[in-house]
Amino acid sequence: MGDIVSYVYEYGGFTFAEKPFCEIDGLLLSHFSYYIYTGIVPTIEDSRPAIKLSDAAQKMDWNNFISVKWEPERNRELFYKTAFSRRYRNMALNFLVEEIDEEKDMQFCAVTFLLGNGDVFLSFRGTDDALIGWHEDFNMAYRTPVEAQIRSTEYVNKVVELLARKRNLRLYLGGHSKGGNLAVYSAMTCKDSIKPRIGRIYNMDGPGFRPDFMEKLDYDGIKDKILKIVPSESFVGLLMENGTDYELIESSEIGLQQHVCFSWNVVGDRFERTKEQVPKRKGLYDRINYWIYALDRERVGAFLDALFSLAEITEARTLTDLKEIGTELPKFMPTMMQEYSRIDSDTKHVFWEISLFMVEVMAADQQERVRRWKAIEKIRQRLEHM
Repeated sequence: MGDIVSYVYEYGGFTFAEKPFCEIDGLLLSHFSYYIYTGIVPTIEDSRPAIKLSDAAQKMDWNNFISVKWEPERNRELFYKTAFSRRYRNMALNFLVEEIDEEKDMQFCAVTFLLGNGDVFLSFRGTDDALIGWHEDFNMAYRTPVEAQIRSTEYVNKVVELLARKRNLRLYLGGHSKGGNLAVYSAMTCKDSIKPRIGRIYNMDGPGFRPDFMEKLDYDGIKDKILKIVPSESFVGLLMENGTDYELIESSEIGLQQHVCFSWNVVGDRFERTKEQVPKRKGLYDRINYWIYALDRERVGAFLDALFSLAEITEARTLTDLKEIGTELPKFMPTMMQEYSRIDSDTKHVFWEISLFMVEVMAADQQERVRRWKAIEKIRQRLEHM
């Protein structure tokens, strides 16, 4: 059984003319927006020419080359092998955008790949290690559009304007996690003149949209162009997913770890489809979606504000920071107690419900689940009674 890296080893010697663009290429270029191209790839405001992938590889800072923390060695191998393969080495990168606005809870990054055959792939970065990006992801549950979605539409419109001289321009849009959501959103909301140019939209385990918001968008006009890939135990890809317009695939991992695309099983030039008709934990995920839809937006917003206010007290800026706080947590407890006391009882109830839900999602087995439940109960009692 292969993966995204073995795909590059097997098919990297073929040009796009010899072997047409496929769904694994869609994953690869969606994933490539996670790499750090600052100072290497021209920004969307630059007049510099696009840079070949093989040239970009020689300018990368290999001590700080990717925005996610998982699988660093595999990510390094994937980039290096891809950059110097016959299939991808002459592909050019352009129109980099990197924006972070803490006041607006906004994190947005996108980059354009010119495939060399006239086709163009606009890749939207998903959520990396920064808490601000995760806050924005959660905001989608009650506030749409969020800033990154607005930026994604502006990005598509601007890139097409800059490439207007290409008469037969064909676009691919794609992203992993939040990036997949942005790809779909931008396709629904870009200029009408652009939509016929879109050949395919790759949503790689990205969340959906609130049903009330979907009614306002042109989903029917683009749905036949969307390929949404969801691992069989997906959590992220089924958030606010209202239909069955996705394809289930097999993963070598379990639970939340299936979100990491290196775990997605590849057979030849396709993902291995699962024989299951519905995701393995669909009932569990339906519960969280029911909660999102049942609560009014003010209550969802209050819960999220409370959650991230508690996280901010620890002075953490990334998920890694939170994981490493460990023994330092007691020094933040008095301030956390003060903040927790300001939360209304309904929001507290939701807070602990979601905490228990996340244990079910993340735990590998029942033994680990019980251990985590007990740890959360100790924290709850301490916060309630101190």
